Amino acid sequence: MKFAQRLSCAMLLLLAGVFSLGGFVLVYVNSADMLRQAAAQAEQWHRMQYYTLETEVLGLMARGEEVTDDALTERAMEIADFGDDGSQSGIWLGNADGMMLFSSLGAAAAEASAGVQAIGGQEYYLRRAQGSTYLLLESTVSAPNKSYRLRTLSDVTGVFAARDRQLARFWCMEAGTLGVCALAIVLLTKRMTRPLDELYGASRRIARGDYTARAEVATQDEIGSVAESFNAMAEAVQKNVDALALSARQREEFMGAFTHELKTPMTAIIGYADTLRTLELDPESRRRAAGYIFSEAKRVEALSGKLLALLGLAQQPAALAAVQMDRVLRRLSTSLAPVLGAVKLDMRGEKGLAVLGDEDLLVDLLYNLVHNAQKAAPKDGMVHVLCTRAPGGGVLLCVRDTGCGIPKEELCRVAEPFYMVDKSRARKAGGSGMGLALCQKIAALHGAQLRIESQAGVGTRVSFTLKEAKEAQDA
Repeated sequence: MKFAQRLSCAMLLLLAGVFSLGGFVLVYVNSADMLRQAAAQAEQWHRMQYYTLETEVLGLMARGEEVTDDALTERAMEIADFGDDGSQSGIWLGNADGMMLFSSLGAAAAEASAGVQAIGGQEYYLRRAQGSTYLLLESTVSAPNKSYRLRTLSDVTGVFAARDRQLARFWCMEAGTLGVCALAIVLLTKRMTRPLDELYGASRRIARGDYTARAEVATQDEIGSVAESFNAMAEAVQKNVDALALSARQREEFMGAFTHELKTPMTAIIGYADTLRTLELDPESRRRAAGYIFSEAKRVEALSGKLLALLGLAQQPAALAAVQMDRVLRRLSTSLAPVLGAVKLDMRGEKGLAVLGDEDLLVDLLYNLVHNAQKAAPKDGMVHVLCTRAPGGGVLLCVRDTGCGIPKEELCRVAEPFYMVDKSRARKAGGSGMGLALCQKIAALHGAQLRIESQAGVGTRVSFTLKEAKEAQDA
């Protein structure tokens, strides 16, 4: 059974219990009041009969006449005829031994009175006979040397009949009320549990692999808070799943690219080596073949070096300390001198700047950025390197070239391992597609992010901001 059904049944049972208890209490309280009223009337009538017989006994005694059974019986007959209104009430007169002297009771009342020896100290006594209920009262009429028992019966069947009618009406009213309430409760619980159904449906969709599923719950209660937490959890799960999928895809692409990049030079090396091994070549051809083998081997060496650098950075994060940027730029200039060729280098740095970083890694980062810019620049091009304080705080480092630029749609992928915009041109320049990936990793270790801006035919600008060292800030 669903929660909504259980909730509806529980509310309906509770409502039925409250209605039934309240109705029974009201009906029986009202019935008790009616019975007390009937008992008061019956008692008043009984006392009238008793006082009449007492007056008769006192009258006989005052006249000096003997109080006889016949005299009291005659008087009882008179008051019975006077009080006969066609109801089921009546009187019964007997001696002290319980022998009947007179009775105006009907058959049913007589049956109700039969077998009653004495009422005792009870206020009244209820008797049933032939489907009717009678209220019985008894008093003792005292006379010289004898006594008489006066008994009256009043029909109170109407009181209990009224009670039964009230109960029947109450049952009908309760049935109708509960029917309406049941419909209202079902609609209400369905509305109340709709957010739970939404949560259940969303969780089922996520379990089936639809990580975009969300619980559309807008209530301002505990269920709404649970829905918000659920959606936050689903969002986190989706991000993790997307990250895992992206990582798996990148790993596959990386392995495919690495295999391809390794296979190409190895194929050339094996081919030229086999030529040297199997053929008799002239000195010039042998020198040319050996040159191809050497260049491709250097390419493999560079590829493996950058790959090992990436793996090393991932396994052992750098220990960051205060680094003087003047020293970094001097080392960078020395390292670039043999590889720049005809490309000019414009290096400008604000004096006295220090950053929180690793000096060797920063030199490698800038070297790769400048080397990439040099390969993209024309023969008479220029590469600009800038080191200055950033407007928002920190130290800004920027490398800009005047090369061919990068298409806008390619910018989001240029930092991926082995990704090259122009593969043939990059390979001719000795590129492997690992430079920017290595730079991105080094920047991330310093808490920075490469910002790559480019315009086709104009050039490319790569910048990042490092945290300024405290000792430089204090100075």
